[in-house]
Amino acid sequence: MLSYEELFDYFKRARGRLIEALERLPEEEFTKARGLSFESIKDVLLHTVMNEDTWLHYRLSGLGNSTTHRFEEFRNLEDIKKYVTEVDAKTGKLFARITEEDLRRPVKRIARDGSEESFELEQVLYQLPIEAIYHFGEIFAEFWKMNLKAPYYPYLAYSEENRKH
Repeated sequence: MLSYEELFDYFKRARGRLIEALERLPEEEFTKARGLSFESIKDVLLHTVMNEDTWLHYRLSGLGNSTTHRFEEFRNLEDIKKYVTEVDAKTGKLFARITEEDLRRPVKRIARDGSEESFELEQVLYQLPIEAIYHFGEIFAEFWKMNLKAPYYPYLAYSEENRKH
């Protein structure tokens, strides 16, 4: 069975490949308003990082319903890469101390309608990379519209690489 640790590792490797491809994209294409789920490729990518930060390091810790960061703070890919490094470090520390009991802990959020929702941490640990991968597909579609090769990284390739090591 696929563990949340393996799923996170896969998604972070896929994100690394996506970031490498985005480094070759002109900044105006990265920040251009495109009418995606978030305004630009920058904002879609940033959403995936903020989502991880919000769920695992704010909601789980009882620090509030959302990260204190805002999209406007991040002007370019370098800003996002620094944030990715910070969030990855926090998530790594969290993973090092998670117990089976912790996986059943509720993580609460305030929904758009003002109601409170509660999910087990284990559910959140599967949701985050799956949602990020959906958003990566959204970014890939923009690559294709620009006639660029998207940095597709199938799970089977990841799995085969891990099997060899």
